[in-house]
Amino acid sequence: MRPLFYVVNMLEKYQDLLTPIHQFLHCETPQSWIDEAKKPSNLKTILIDHLLCELKAGQSAMLLIRKYAIAPQSATTLLDWFKPYEDFAYRKTGSLETLKGKSQISKTIMAKSDSPYSQDLIDKMVLLIKEELHHFYQVLEIMEKKGIAYEPVPASRYAKGMLSKMATHEPKHWSIN
Repeated sequence: MRPLFYVVNMLEKYQDLLTPIHQFLHCETPQSWIDEAKKPSNLKTILIDHLLCELKAGQSAMLLIRKYAIAPQSATTLLDWFKPYEDFAYRKTGSLETLKGKSQISKTIMAKSDSPYSQDLIDKMVLLIKEELHHFYQVLEIMEKKGIAYEPVPASRYAKGMLSKMATHEPKHWSIN
């Protein structure tokens, strides 16, 4: 058994780790939500949502580099990289086995020649994309081990409402400082 001061010290360290998260969120997660999320009957929903969030995070990184950093001829390479994951999530084609090893991408992505930050953005976003697609695969592995079949989830009213407020064009004036 560990001494009490050790346990208290560890709890303080965990709280220190959570501080930036709580500051970003501006509130803590309500205990009632945690209790609901922990129910075994909600595991399928939580895992499918997690799976789709991993894909969406990767897609967001891909959009950034497609829009701002890569040469037009590299766009197809990125789209092809995501195709098996999107086919699985949105078209119900493929499986854990067909996705195995698909999170790798070749070095054929070309940076825009007129942009000084393109290669740095590509390097960082490609690492993020690989990580998110690997997490997608890991969640899918967990689902398979638990016998949870994937089912598409329609966007919630909240998500639809947020998307309706999103700008679909560039701001007229912006700069990178």
